[in-house]
Amino acid sequence: MTKYINDESNNRRSFLKTAMLGTAAVGAGVVLPSLPVSENIGVANAASDGKAKMAFIQWQPHTVPNAWSKGIEEVLTAQQSFDYQLLDGQNKVEVQVSLMETLINDGAKVIFLQPIDSVALAPSIASAKRRGISVITLNIDATEEHAAHVEMNHYFGAMDIARVMGEKMGGKGEVAILNAPPGIIIRDQRTNGFVEGMAKYHPDIKIVADVNAEWSRKKAQDVLSTVLASNPNLTGVYGVNDSMALGAVDVAKQKGVLDKMTIFGNDGEKDALESIEKGELSGTQYTDVYQQGRFAASVAAVLASGGISARDFQSQGKLLMPYTIATADNVGEIQSAQRW
Repeated sequence: MTKYINDESNNRRSFLKTAMLGTAAVGAGVVLPSLPVSENIGVANAASDGKAKMAFIQWQPHTVPNAWSKGIEEVLTAQQSFDYQLLDGQNKVEVQVSLMETLINDGAKVIFLQPIDSVALAPSIASAKRRGISVITLNIDATEEHAAHVEMNHYFGAMDIARVMGEKMGGKGEVAILNAPPGIIIRDQRTNGFVEGMAKYHPDIKIVADVNAEWSRKKAQDVLSTVLASNPNLTGVYGVNDSMALGAVDVAKQKGVLDKMTIFGNDGEKDALESIEKGELSGTQYTDVYQQGRFAASVAAVLASGGISARDFQSQGKLLMPYTIATADNVGEIQSAQRW
């Protein structure tokens, strides 16, 4: 098993001893000749050593799934009884489906999954369940019930973003939402939580635009420039992820209006935290995603070592991660080993 036993990992393990921040369709069966493995982790040999197989099929390489994988591996490495792989879904449903089929046929014990499409991956999850293989989804749920789902606290976190953002705006003004494409459940959770939070805590703040910026910093720059042209009184921007929020920061700096804008993101990526420290981004919802991976791996280790079959679950378990709304007032409390 590839090991991430380095200083940063040791620092993160040490942090486990302290309190955590915050409050609490389907493609045709294309069989690939080999598993597309991420460059970030080597593949252990097929359990020739008798170890149980586990694998994480990510959407595509990104800071978030990379951090999940490191957290997962920290826990599984300590058990000395699992072989672990990080596999690249290549942002293609048919690739994830094929990887699921390969892992099922190879006798994996647990599959961690970040599904590209909650509906399209459902038959693969059902197939795994019939074979007794536990599937644990990360952040994006699936329509087929499975062993467990571990996610950032999208809805309630977005409500808290609205509360804190509105306070910084003085309870009045106009806000634009830089959103993700429709069809992904976390997009709806993060949007609905924000909209309902503003209505609850700051009814005098008006949401004047809700535009698709495709999760992208560059796209956010383009669409916010258009929004500002038609909404010159805009004083707030909510990016449904940090990349879009940082795109808004870029535009506000370019137009010389950063000091008049309150801009919040969501996720808590390292770049966003650094932007807060520079006095640019106003805030973000921060979740320790290393810890999220650890929690998922802890569930997996208990299931596997206890010999629990996926067929034995009466219903799907769910775990919402603790979070904090990071602003200039508290961002310094997030240690370097917690940043991803």
